Amino acid sequence: MLFDFDGVIVDSEPLHFLAFVEVLKGEHIELSEDEYYNELIGFDDKGAFKHVFEKHGKQLDPKTFLRVMTYKKEAMMRQIFDRKYKALPGVEAFVRGVWRHYPLAICSGALREEIETMLEGVSLRDCFSVIVSAEDVTNGKPDPEGYLLSAKLVGDKIKSRLEPADCLVIEDAPLVAKSVRTVGFPVLGVATSHAIDKFDDASWRVPSLDPDEIQRVLPGLRMTR
Repeated sequence: MLFDFDGVIVDSEPLHFLAFVEVLKGEHIELSEDEYYNELIGFDDKGAFKHVFEKHGKQLDPKTFLRVMTYKKEAMMRQIFDRKYKALPGVEAFVRGVWRHYPLAICSGALREEIETMLEGVSLRDCFSVIVSAEDVTNGKPDPEGYLLSAKLVGDKIKSRLEPADCLVIEDAPLVAKSVRTVGFPVLGVATSHAIDKFDDASWRVPSLDPDEIQRVLPGLRMTR
């Protein structure tokens, strides 16, 4: 099972939104909450900044790019250390229910330090044998590169080659769900950041990772209750 992180494991999208608002304000760009949730969910930070600067007709030269990426990381880590996040409903029970039956990985557009710190904070770090973060890929989400790498690394761990069809991607971004389906991954869409009817390209759709919701759509899934 290959999990996205922000908006799937932890309720951290509001943190990312506030960090983007803080950084972009310094660049004289106003980012609304609707813009963030409708346009930026599914992008890593690099892709999000490129999208916003292009949309607002501003040049993102290398010096500016380095500055906003650095400030965004600093703004996020301040909020994380203030514990302004929590696991999403059902996540702990679901992850703890499946981790002894399936190898689990995180594939996220977030930075590794953010992922590791928040996973430790919600006491789930031990459940994930592989973490693929923004630093590990050339092409960030919604490109499927990260999920393909996650499948390879999990396969290496269990000494068995995994194809996309052997995995289950768990995502809250319809754009990413559509992208990874094109390379053969089945997808469970979790409607934490978008309405459930936005997941037309997902194989299955649930409103949350509550174990009862998961077993309703995937009754054959092995899970300790």
